[in-house]
Amino acid sequence: SLYVLTKHNTRGLHTPNKNNNKKNRIMASSVHQRRNNPRESPAPQLSTSPTPIATVRRRKWGTSPFDENWLNVDCCGLVCACFTYCLHLYGCYAVCFILIPPWMSYVAADGIRNLTLAGHFHRFAFCSVAAIAIASHFKAMTTDPGAVPPDASPLPEPSTSSDALEEGQRQTINATTAGNNNNNDSQTEALITPKHRQPPARGRRLCRRCNSYKPQRAHHCSVCKRCIIKMDHHCPWVNNCVGIGNHKYFLLFIFYTCLSCIYSLSLVTTRFLVCLGSHSEADHGGGAHGTGHGHHHSRLRNMHCLDEPTHLLNIVGLMVESILFGLFTTCMMCDQWDVVKNGMTHIDRLKGGDLLQNNKDRVAGTTEVFGMGPAMKRAQERFRSDWLSPFANVCFPESVRDDIYGFCRPCSGGGERTMTRESSLELVKKNGSDIV
Repeated sequence: SLYVLTKHNTRGLHTPNKNNNKKNRIMASSVHQRRNNPRESPAPQLSTSPTPIATVRRRKWGTSPFDENWLNVDCCGLVCACFTYCLHLYGCYAVCFILIPPWMSYVAADGIRNLTLAGHFHRFAFCSVAAIAIASHFKAMTTDPGAVPPDASPLPEPSTSSDALEEGQRQTINATTAGNNNNNDSQTEALITPKHRQPPARGRRLCRRCNSYKPQRAHHCSVCKRCIIKMDHHCPWVNNCVGIGNHKYFLLFIFYTCLSCIYSLSLVTTRFLVCLGSHSEADHGGGAHGTGHGHHHSRLRNMHCLDEPTHLLNIVGLMVESILFGLFTTCMMCDQWDVVKNGMTHIDRLKGGDLLQNNKDRVAGTTEVFGMGPAMKRAQERFRSDWLSPFANVCFPESVRDDIYGFCRPCSGGGERTMTRESSLELVKKNGSDIV
């Protein structure tokens, strides 16, 4: 397509030799006419230079501003993401096909073993938790964490003139124009026009790495090669930065992963206690009813704990996985709880910044992480059910979105947007919360 456009733009620059003589004759006659009529101005000549064409490589997956879908193609991050999915799938296999069948089942009259109602319930519950954890991970990996677009511009400064000041100026103008009827229209127009009608733009701070506008709460990620709004860290397990756009999905991922580890560890512990109790009962029965009968009863009890002796390795692997990743995700949740409560990321804390001085309420931090919901009224709620769903997107009203992100785009409005933003922030600032 680039070749066709260039050829089309340069058409007419190279003509056959037959037309060159005709062109020379036309040019000679025009020069002769110009000499005879010197007062005539020369005809304007159209430029035949080719129009410059800018090409952009748009990939299916990537982190550049022009890619169709967001995905970090870093090799290490993709390996960690696949490893995370394999761990969850292994947990489902060990729980549903090794731990539960010999425990929560019964043998029918035809000799076929069937799961009990409790076995079906635990299978469905554990697989559901693992599926939600995988969905949260996928959303955290493929969601834009809040990258600053190339056309971002600073927000305008808030107007220093209030409505009362403008009204006072209008009254002064009316009195002045009534007393001086001989004033010209230019002086009256100068008085009517307020000094702060167009608020000035804030200072434009450029990122020295990506050479684009860098808002106050943005930090550059060397892996994603973009500036991310409210960047907390770059997590290799989710293969993405954790920012304002996917912070909710990251929290849901570690929450459901921790819940899955606790669930599997509780099932293994309960099964161990049940088997230990069955062995004690068998030994007690063997001592009371005879040695031979006791050994036979103990052997039968032992067969119900595991179907195969090699399954013990799978149970041990499940326990190790549950303990390690359960402790890791628990520590991560405690650490992220402080970030959500205070509204300040670890990078901001290391830099000693205090960007959210007015956000003393917990509603402010949770609003930035989980969004305001479909209605503006929900900004005042302490908890919503869509917080626990990775399929509910994080959304903000258009009137306050620019203030939360810290930049505006040319497509967003100007003064009208400011008026709407001021009216919309009234719903967020109630109960002492302020998300800006």
